[in-house]
Amino acid sequence: MKRFAANYIACQSVDRLHYVEVTSGSVLNGVFPLEKELAGTSFLNGVIWVVPAALGWEVADVWSRLTAIHHQMPEASVPEMLKVLIDTLAVPTVGEPVSLFLIRGIRLPAAEFGANNSGGNRYVERL
Repeated sequence: MKRFAANYIACQSVDRLHYVEVTSGSVLNGVFPLEKELAGTSFLNGVIWVVPAALGWEVADVWSRLTAIHHQMPEASVPEMLKVLIDTLAVPTVGEPVSLFLIRGIRLPAAEFGANNSGGNRYVERL
């Protein structure tokens, strides 16, 4: 069992100060509020996006979707952008294999994407 907490978890919704729990085989057990410190939980600064593994996404896929929505909503925060993407894409369910992506290094209140999109993947990391 692995637990990852972050400023935001984007799964079926975008939740502040939650954690995602997955099995060692990356099967989603759920997303839960972070109400107290839990042993064995890694806290990561940023946003964790939980994506169905069946999509086969890699870091570049996440980055391209974020930059595309950023062009449509340039003043939106990362959580606001993810809310839009969640509404338009498949969302994972409990018991389903997932991929976890950490989005960090972007100011959360108002997304700041650099002009150098070729180097932008440094903002997204696969967990």
